[in-house]
Amino acid sequence: MAPLHYIPTSPYLVTFQIPLLYLLNIVALAIEPKYQISRVAFSLPILIVLVLQSLSREWDGNWGIHYMINCAALMLVFQYVDWVLLASPDIEGWRRVGADSEDARVNGQAKQSEEFTAAVPKGFQRRVWWGLQLTFASTRYVGWSCQVMNVPVMKVHSTYPRMVFLACRNLRMAILYLLRDAVASYIASSPHGSWEDVKHQKSVVGFSGYPLAHRMYFAWVHILLICLGLEFISSAFSIVCVTSGLSNPSDCPPLFGNFRHLFSLRKAWSVVWHQQCRRISSSPGIWLARDVLHLHKGSFASKYLQLFVGFSISAIVHGCGSMLTHGSFNDDASFVCFMLQAVIIIVEDHVIHFGKRLGLKDSWFWRLLGFVWTVSVLGATMEKWVGLVIEHGMWISPRQMDWFKIGPQV
Repeated sequence: MAPLHYIPTSPYLVTFQIPLLYLLNIVALAIEPKYQISRVAFSLPILIVLVLQSLSREWDGNWGIHYMINCAALMLVFQYVDWVLLASPDIEGWRRVGADSEDARVNGQAKQSEEFTAAVPKGFQRRVWWGLQLTFASTRYVGWSCQVMNVPVMKVHSTYPRMVFLACRNLRMAILYLLRDAVASYIASSPHGSWEDVKHQKSVVGFSGYPLAHRMYFAWVHILLICLGLEFISSAFSIVCVTSGLSNPSDCPPLFGNFRHLFSLRKAWSVVWHQQCRRISSSPGIWLARDVLHLHKGSFASKYLQLFVGFSISAIVHGCGSMLTHGSFNDDASFVCFMLQAVIIIVEDHVIHFGKRLGLKDSWFWRLLGFVWTVSVLGATMEKWVGLVIEHGMWISPRQMDWFKIGPQV
């Protein structure tokens, strides 16, 4: 897309869009909430300009990488909402408590204690350091009072030997690398993928015309590829943080939960799937239910309002990520895909509740049935979105090493 002349831009703003958004959030946090009007007046216009750099980016590389950059920019917008507009770090008194601390308050529902809010850093320089620490804590805030729910527990103490952790994590990275190489090569050999250097010889075919079972299968292949790629990046990040002393081994749990919890759609999203978006997805819903509408905690209205707000934010991140990538209002069916998850979870919750009222007990049979249900419904609801993004070139990737000789031999 040609640059939009009404947007202030430069090659540097486009190239360093993501680091500048991180920097803006840190600087805006460093300005204390007592100057709220001033810090919003200063930072919000800059935020808008930085996000709109996506429309000025001329991109001829991998579509998927461009899409992920734009999704990352939108995640940082919602981090800005949480840090600056809602002032959650100051109101809740975010502080370091340790990953195994009983004092951690999770999922943005920290008690607003005068003791904790009084302990937040004062002064610009101290608050900049606070923002840097929160940034390196990742979006799950492991070891902080604002740590999100359902982060996998690291079964090691904070004094666990760093060298042992680093050796284990490097081995984990090697295994993840080989698995991802195999899956990426398999995708490139399918009708729906290719290598960048042979994309003109082996073109990509979309999902249209293929049976539903075929589309669902490849939707799960895409999910597996995401899992392996994100877990690999998370492992690399944890190695950097532990090596540099920024984190303890106990602060670096796996990114994804145990797949034995994959027996309901709610568990799939809240326990098994990565929690990178949980804080940004949950805090606006909690604020709306608790502080604006004053709904009773745990009530039907509060519970499902937060559910729909959370999936709305996921839909915005993915859907508007597509829009910024296309330079149009094409969301690649993201809004339908993600909002449908919330609708199905409501139905699922009531079916489970009805079963419990009938006296049905948790057992391996119901969990097996739940696993089949969850795998089926995720495949059926995600295949449309996956099919559209691969048509744009999501599965046209740089040639992998292809250690197992699975990829196209061209």
